[in-house]
Amino acid sequence: MIASVEPTVEPAVAADLGPIAALAARTFPLACPPDLPRDSIDAFIARHLSTGALSVHLVTPGHELLAARTPGGRLAAYALLVDGIEMDPACADQILHRPTVGISKLYVDPGHHGSGIAALVLDDVVRRCAGRGARSLWLATNVANTRARRFYARQGFAERGTRTFDVGGVSNTDVVYERELGGRAPGQD
Repeated sequence: MIASVEPTVEPAVAADLGPIAALAARTFPLACPPDLPRDSIDAFIARHLSTGALSVHLVTPGHELLAARTPGGRLAAYALLVDGIEMDPACADQILHRPTVGISKLYVDPGHHGSGIAALVLDDVVRRCAGRGARSLWLATNVANTRARRFYARQGFAERGTRTFDVGGVSNTDVVYERELGGRAPGQD
């Protein structure tokens, strides 16, 4: 078993974009169904997970790109948060609690799988989002990604429905999940 390592999670900066893009290129294929053509996966990575594509999230209001590093400073995971339902407006009727934050990406370096880093990063995301008034988190993952689906169920996410997700021109079915955070948004009684 891999020893648990407590990461630091911080907002990404421009210098993080190259390492995050490299990690994204290694980890995104692991979340795809095994029959998805590699050229479709590569097209998605080039369009959405390149350094240039990721840089947009550093300057877009309501987007937060996070880098999780081991105590030695090595990138171990990353997450991309998107306020509201902007990452897929078609899922709006499936999300029960507002305001909400979408977890667009949460990927852990394969060398750290089983170490507990994913749960620690998610704990940070929960604190971060609840602290700014979010009442829920939501995300979607491929129906065939059983590892991720088990993880999110253990972390308190409930299935809300499905969506269609395009990867390089190929339609895939994702399961939509939501986790209520409790609490109220600032200014609500």
